[in-house]
Amino acid sequence: MSISVSVSGIKNALNFLDKKESNVVSKSKEGLTKAAIFLQGEVKSSIAGQRSEHVSVDTGRFLNSVDFAVGKEDAMVFSSLDYAKFLEWGTSKFTGRRHFNNSKDRNRGKVKDIMQAEIDSI
Repeated sequence: MSISVSVSGIKNALNFLDKKESNVVSKSKEGLTKAAIFLQGEVKSSIAGQRSEHVSVDTGRFLNSVDFAVGKEDAMVFSSLDYAKFLEWGTSKFTGRRHFNNSKDRNRGKVKDIMQAEIDSI
């Protein structure tokens, strides 16, 4: 006596899962990009004196240096200027202005909302 089991639809199920995985990756990247662009704007607003931090605009070089990069699983808002770290963290002569960290902390919920909206659209 033998028993035979047949499962149909496996190929369709695998194709469905492949498409879903592709959508998750795509939407995650879109969410990271939207969140980084939003946070970049918030940091620039902070530098320009439109938030609670002290204005840090003299020539506009620092303000215009704020950029972002999106990786596979993360995003970064940054300035490549050598003196940006001194403006952020301070020196022995002045207190740091914390444009990047304060903007991140102030907008943590909004960044999560941006990411969640992308994931929910899958």
